[in-house]
Amino acid sequence: MSFGKFFKDALLPVAVWTCGVLLSCFVLTVAGAPVSIVVVAVGVSFIFGMLGIVIEYARRRRFLHQLERAAEELESPAWVQEMVQCPTYAEGELEYEVLRRVGKAACDEVAEGRRQTDDYRDYIESWVHEAKLPLAAAHLILENLDGSEDDLSRVDDLGRELARVERYIDQALYYARSEVVERDYLIRRWDLKTLVTGAIKANARELIAAHVAPVCENLDFEVFTDEKWLEFILGQLIQNSIKYAREDGAKIVFSGALLDEGLASERIELTVADNGCGVSAADLPRVFEKGFTGDNGRTTKRATGIGLYLVARLCSKMGIDVTAASDSGEGFVVTFAFSTNKFQYFGGFGSLCDKGLA
Repeated sequence: MSFGKFFKDALLPVAVWTCGVLLSCFVLTVAGAPVSIVVVAVGVSFIFGMLGIVIEYARRRRFLHQLERAAEELESPAWVQEMVQCPTYAEGELEYEVLRRVGKAACDEVAEGRRQTDDYRDYIESWVHEAKLPLAAAHLILENLDGSEDDLSRVDDLGRELARVERYIDQALYYARSEVVERDYLIRRWDLKTLVTGAIKANARELIAAHVAPVCENLDFEVFTDEKWLEFILGQLIQNSIKYAREDGAKIVFSGALLDEGLASERIELTVADNGCGVSAADLPRVFEKGFTGDNGRTTKRATGIGLYLVARLCSKMGIDVTAASDSGEGFVVTFAFSTNKFQYFGGFGSLCDKGLA
């Protein structure tokens, strides 16, 4: 708070004080006091009055300045009282106590919200694991069925639908875990070709049914990542390509490249490109937004807007840069950039990194 603002706020007591001084001058004049005495009295009153205002401003200024700075710098107002010292004047002490109580109430509310969120996430994870058990049993039953060719065809259809249900359950599991990655997350060095091959095998049945051909090019690199999470991410892109694949000649290409070799920005890029219907220029900037389906989603009626959102979210958690490019009708391309600097992962994730990184 500037002195001008403080003085403006103190205009009423200053006006009362001025009236008192004028009244004193009037009384002294009527009583026949010499002019010099009146002038001295006014001067002394003015000096001590201004001194009192300055002292009061100095007492308040520190607390108000700390309060203003805390309000500007802190993201959460709940911690404001931790940034300011308790003032020495009565009003300030009351304001500080109010701040302390409000901050404590806000912190308690946040803690309760986090507890409820943790409980809900634990429930979701438990439910997902329980729901996958009957699905696994159903898959085993289908694999052991014998019958006519028509029956086996229907069994394959049912198997694909069960696989879809299982993927959606996995999606819910990863969504629940994406907030607290340290619970199920380990960065280490992995062979890129092995990771891509694993994702392709996990989605082989759907790729075959949709007549989408996977192609691998130049994947002889090692990257720092989490195996399970990256395979899930690649699986989301594979399913996305299957969903929007063209009728003839559909393919999805996985290709790797080493860029900026020898520089601080050295990285390995994995590009996943399909030749499906692509994304319009208007929709492209929003493809990683939660719940966004765009024109393609409104056409197919099967899009949820969660898959690519999870891709971006999980990549952000693992320190992987992800970008998308597309032309409507020309396919969809997603590029992942893995830094080759292992210290980036130590600095960003600390204890989450595997000791085998060195």
